Amino acid sequence: MATQTEQSTRTSVPETIFRAYDIRGIVPEQLNESSMQLIGNAVAKEAQSLGIRRLLLAYDGRLSSAALSSVLTDSLLQAGCDVIDLGLAPTPLLYFATHTTEFDSGVMLTASHNPADYNGIKIVFKRNSVTESQIQSIRQRIVSDESGDTSSTPGHYTQLDVKNEYLQTVCSKISLERNLRVVIDCGNAVPAVIAPELFSQFGCDVIPLFCEVDGNFPNHHPDPTIASNLVLLAEKVRETGADIGLAFDGDGDRLGAVTNKGEFIGADQLLILLARDIVPRYPDAPIVFDVKCSRSLADEIASLGGKPVMYRSGHSFMKQKMQETSAPLGGEYSAHIFIKDRWYGFDDGIYAGARILELLARQSLSSSELFADLLRGVSTPEYSIAIADENKFALMDKIISKADFPDAELITLDGLRVEFERGWGLVRASNTSPALLLRFEAEDETALAEIKQQFKALIRRADKTIDLNAL
Repeated sequence: MATQTEQSTRTSVPETIFRAYDIRGIVPEQLNESSMQLIGNAVAKEAQSLGIRRLLLAYDGRLSSAALSSVLTDSLLQAGCDVIDLGLAPTPLLYFATHTTEFDSGVMLTASHNPADYNGIKIVFKRNSVTESQIQSIRQRIVSDESGDTSSTPGHYTQLDVKNEYLQTVCSKISLERNLRVVIDCGNAVPAVIAPELFSQFGCDVIPLFCEVDGNFPNHHPDPTIASNLVLLAEKVRETGADIGLAFDGDGDRLGAVTNKGEFIGADQLLILLARDIVPRYPDAPIVFDVKCSRSLADEIASLGGKPVMYRSGHSFMKQKMQETSAPLGGEYSAHIFIKDRWYGFDDGIYAGARILELLARQSLSSSELFADLLRGVSTPEYSIAIADENKFALMDKIISKADFPDAELITLDGLRVEFERGWGLVRASNTSPALLLRFEAEDETALAEIKQQFKALIRRADKTIDLNAL
């Protein structure tokens, strides 16, 4: 029987930290040692219900990660799971270990690209990211007191280092036809423990930038999809005459890049370049991308003989769709890139960066020339409108109910994407932050302004109080 204090702790674990494909919240208000103990027990019970009793564990470079990892380890052990500790490591190394060792399941302690005061966990069971329903099942185990149970036979703790195997495997699969000078920006996050060494090993002249792990993220936010976070990388590339600059997010599963001229390279452009290499080897193969991606990407996939497949945003949703369709390539506008060709199909920003360098080194063009004109028309960055986590999904439902575009195609896979003749607009609820996210693309600036205006009017019909001045 749970004590009154234990029950209070359980009910105070916020429902909103159990997101669509991971668990993520603010430390210590939403996520702390008490809540992590309960979450760890619940994860162990969920794993055991699937016949899983051995879990890999790794953690990122956030200030709270080492302490929370210790609590998580203890709770998993107390609940009867063996823990194989990878220590401080990027998320792709944990994914890699699930494919290359005898251990196919694991827990990654990270909040990815979120601000420094966030943390959370990503979960892999039998090489698959957990589903939305499994995340809710873990929450229900906490609410129902099940997570307080401990095992009469605690698990065993061991340590494992897969860094060298990862380095050797990537280097065996990647070769550069000419030397490249590359600036590597790790944003003071955990990719710093491996990325500079990896790119040096397969022949690059590496210029490290912010490659000391510091969970304060003192130089810029570890989100390489936002161009302003790559300003210092662009400056360093131009200053050193580098061929390209690569940047990684807080846990290393996303990739950002700038050209030799310091121009921001969007994930759509990276995916088009990869598609031109990969799709011709897989005729008629589906290539998966999320609802935020450019229409140019879908057109390119089709022109190469592939089948464009649009799907929900979110790394676990994308991996599930790739597995379902046996796609050799997938990607999101948020720069999660999934490569099954010559790799394992999980999102690995470090490996994706290596594949981009391989393609750049195959020809004599500069990176600026290589990425020029891959996208048609004009587009916006992703806009974020602050909406409380507890309100955002209900508001999104209301927006969809108010949508009236008789001459356009409405796609409701994930939020609302409206395909007009001259462009498209998207509004969706973020899975990882308290916000609505919007993006627009059109043939020209006039069409873009018209589409944005129609979306503003739609959102105001749903809620007149929302500040839309950022659009």
